[in-house]
Amino acid sequence: MVVRVGQIPIVQLTQEDANAAGESSLEVYAASISSKIHEALDAEDRRAAVAKSVFSISLLVFFGLIAFYLVQKVGEFAESAREFLDNRPDRDLSIKVQKIEFVRPATLRSSAAMAISLGKWLGQAVIAYAWLVVALSLFDATRNYTQRLTGFVLSPVSQLMERLASALPLLLVAALASLAVFLLVRFVGLFFASVARGETPLPWLPADLAAPTSVLLRSAIVVTALVFAGPIVTGDANGSLGRSGAVILVALGLASTPVLASGVVGVTVLFGRRLRLGEFAEMGGMIARISAINLLEVRLLDAHRVETRVPHLLSLVRPLRVLGMHPRLSVDVSVAAVAAQEKVREILLDAGKKCGKEARLELLSFDLDGAVYRLSALCDSLDARQWMAETALSDLTLAGIALGRLRVVAE
Repeated sequence: MVVRVGQIPIVQLTQEDANAAGESSLEVYAASISSKIHEALDAEDRRAAVAKSVFSISLLVFFGLIAFYLVQKVGEFAESAREFLDNRPDRDLSIKVQKIEFVRPATLRSSAAMAISLGKWLGQAVIAYAWLVVALSLFDATRNYTQRLTGFVLSPVSQLMERLASALPLLLVAALASLAVFLLVRFVGLFFASVARGETPLPWLPADLAAPTSVLLRSAIVVTALVFAGPIVTGDANGSLGRSGAVILVALGLASTPVLASGVVGVTVLFGRRLRLGEFAEMGGMIARISAINLLEVRLLDAHRVETRVPHLLSLVRPLRVLGMHPRLSVDVSVAAVAAQEKVREILLDAGKKCGKEARLELLSFDLDGAVYRLSALCDSLDARQWMAETALSDLTLAGIALGRLRVVAE
């Protein structure tokens, strides 16, 4: 009889072997030999499995140490690159073409710092991913997850690379167009910066308006490029560039809603002749002369020559009282209660007629402390209020009339 393991013969037994072993028959002896061979093979399989597991764990720890070392080295390299960048002077970091600085050192420094940080995290993530793939492939129980993880990560990357390869001509044209827009924006910024410094005088633009004009013009160039040049370059009017420009325009429109609303009200005020220059108006208890009117605001000049700018939009929620060319100004005068009130009224009316037209006198209150009168008149200027108060005080003093205690009277 021949004992085999699979198709491989291990030993050939005869009856003489069985007799020599003291077995009763050849079949029983062959069965015992086969059992011993199976036990030896099982023991060898267990030993091999243990050895393989120990070897796999050793490789796992070894590759983990290598990955940890590489992660640390990537971090050290990033720190060295950042220190090298910080130690470089600004003159070495600027990008100039024919002595024209297109990229400032601060911009290049910040962009390089961001690239270093991004490269650091990306490199460490790649090392960790490689270690994870190797660790899963070392064990039979987790080897199937290696293919799933590789497909989950590499399939989108490969698809992205295919799309980039197919869109390479379009990306090249878009990059050239972006470079042209960047150069134009940079040139406009440099030009208006020289205007702000007084190096390039412009008769139609003051130096203090150069900086905001530069911001507005550069923003308009970028938005125009996104809205009009973007669809031309990409060949798709509904592409991402065109939509980005439309989104920016909508955002600017929403942000400019108060200004646009004030301009619409300003058109009504200007062309409807609701306000005129030189007239007097009152808002919030302040009386001032209208010194200027434009599409966005009304400018009021008070008695102290202080200009207050009132947006037209504010007139929708707060009334603006128009007093005309001759505002009615008033002063409150308190006289003693024992004084002759007829004479007091006569003196105050005469004082009001000296300072303005259509003088009026109202008795607001009276008690033991005195009587409170309000003297008003149509005046030509805001300075007439001070003049009216001084005249009333002087006339009352000359007439020998004592003053009373002035109290705040609720209207």
